[in-house]
Amino acid sequence: MIYDKLENFEKYVSAHEEFKTVAEFIKNNDMLALPVGKMPINDKVFLNRQSYMGKPDTDKYESHIKYIDVQIVLKGVEKIKYSAKNPVIEELNEKDCYFTYTNDDGVSTLFENTFAVYFPGELHAPGIGVNDEQVEKIIFKVLA
Repeated sequence: MIYDKLENFEKYVSAHEEFKTVAEFIKNNDMLALPVGKMPINDKVFLNRQSYMGKPDTDKYESHIKYIDVQIVLKGVEKIKYSAKNPVIEELNEKDCYFTYTNDDGVSTLFENTFAVYFPGELHAPGIGVNDEQVEKIIFKVLA
């Protein structure tokens, strides 16, 4: 897991070959102006632009098998719980996402222009509401 300010994303491009693609997209686009929904960037990266009210606290965690999540809060605040426990797959869907229930090891609060990266197998519970406010977010899905 990586957690930092968006202005520092370029420090992490060596973590994966496609992080440079993500960094260039961030630099060259007004992400708040993008429409809500999925958009391909190339054959290894796509993004999911989201707008929502945060959900209640949860013990339902997700993780992925094939994709890395780069989660960026553009506006608003949300909490993402994370766990270092070994995942036990309880539900698996066709979108490379599996779910399990566990207790958290920690919580990251994503403020405007902060990001978190979750690699395959890293459990996280995103989208937890703070202050009952609208969250504008982008998730880059990077093929691991």
